[in-house]
Amino acid sequence: MKTTATTVAIYIAFLASCLAAPTPLGNSAITTVEGADAVVLEDRGAAIKSGDITYYDVGMGSCGHDDSGKGDSEYIVAVSPDVMGGRGDDSACGRKVTIKGPNGEVTATVRDKCVSCGSGSIDVSSKVFKDVVGDLGVGRSAVTWSFQ
Repeated sequence: MKTTATTVAIYIAFLASCLAAPTPLGNSAITTVEGADAVVLEDRGAAIKSGDITYYDVGMGSCGHDDSGKGDSEYIVAVSPDVMGGRGDDSACGRKVTIKGPNGEVTATVRDKCVSCGSGSIDVSSKVFKDVVGDLGVGRSAVTWSFQ
């Protein structure tokens, strides 16, 4: 495996976050993709992704549900196109996601696609953002998340 400065920097950042808030990872392995913005931890078969979280005004989502007016009351998440997958059974629509951030942890439902999100990043309803990050004024924060 070729070690790059990016891989080393990601690994150091990961180790620093573990020391700040230790979490048992069991038999985990760190997987990085050269040039990728995200780190994926394989933990007992469940992919734990890390990336940025942002929030948006939810509305008619790519999963076909109109969530207009539900941003402050429901846990809604939009994932990147590569995570979303195809249509029908191949789609992430309706899947539950556990999101962990600096202020807490919630379970949200995939209801939309975030075309501007990188593979580990997510866009969420304001309720999710407030419960996971805190203040909406932050705008963007680092989180980890995984499908249930």
